[in-house]
Amino acid sequence: MHQHRVCAGVVAHNPKSVELLSLVETLLDSTDSVVVVDNNSAYCHYLQSLESQPDITVIRNSENCGVSGGINQIIAHARDLGAKFVVAFDQDTKITADLIPMLASHLEKLLESGEPVAAIGPSVVDDYTNQTMPFVRFKLPFNIRYSRETLPQDEQQVECDFLISSGCLMSVQALNDIGAMNEELFIDNVDLEWCFRARQKRYKIYGDFTAVIRQQIGVAFTRIPFTKAVVRYHDYTRNYFMTRNRLWLYRQRYANAAWVVHDLLRFSSKLLYLLIFKGNRLELLKSSLKGIIDSFGMKSYNGGNL
Repeated sequence: MHQHRVCAGVVAHNPKSVELLSLVETLLDSTDSVVVVDNNSAYCHYLQSLESQPDITVIRNSENCGVSGGINQIIAHARDLGAKFVVAFDQDTKITADLIPMLASHLEKLLESGEPVAAIGPSVVDDYTNQTMPFVRFKLPFNIRYSRETLPQDEQQVECDFLISSGCLMSVQALNDIGAMNEELFIDNVDLEWCFRARQKRYKIYGDFTAVIRQQIGVAFTRIPFTKAVVRYHDYTRNYFMTRNRLWLYRQRYANAAWVVHDLLRFSSKLLYLLIFKGNRLELLKSSLKGIIDSFGMKSYNGGNL
């Protein structure tokens, strides 16, 4: 039994089996329980080797429940086990064996100090650019961006407004109050929406630069000449969900107003850039318009995904 009662899970859909099995093996070295949620993959032979292992629970979904639905199944499994913390990973995330013990230890210390902390997450290194993503506080006129280099060595945990879902270690007790993931979002902005709800309820969220994961962000990118900025590309299905979900989130009363302003400017600029410089503009425009229209048919979160 490990020092911290942590349930870890992976949400998978048509994964590269070598990557996923490597991730699961690393998780087994550092957690009490591992659950793999397969979202109706076309080829799921990789699950057979996992189902024979006693410390792994495999959930085979007959349809794709999305990232949000998969994470909620992991949360439900964590509750059944009586776990104190739960963490979910994308299928292509790369981690080290000390990641979860490190995050759990730091979250324990924050909670013991009396702070109302909902989650702590690792810094993310983008596999494409090899850049470490900053932790952000959404502010006007400019966001506050924290980087490892700008913080003292003994202050590498920083309060922030947003963590990506992969590697985010959440308190089950906080989840009981905040609610689980909004399954209607399916894939994009699932983590951001949850963080907004957590912040609305006065919970704190911390980023931890001492804990690191690697992950591919998008399917490709273009670096803007003479700057450090990059434009990330996604396929048209993802563009639809990204457009739909952000337009819906703009209208939610608990969305951070500074984020709405910055994101609306970023979304408009990126769409204009892609329409000018990227091929197949018609498909891009169609998926974007469909996302905008469909956002008005989405319901507000009512706490039902528990």
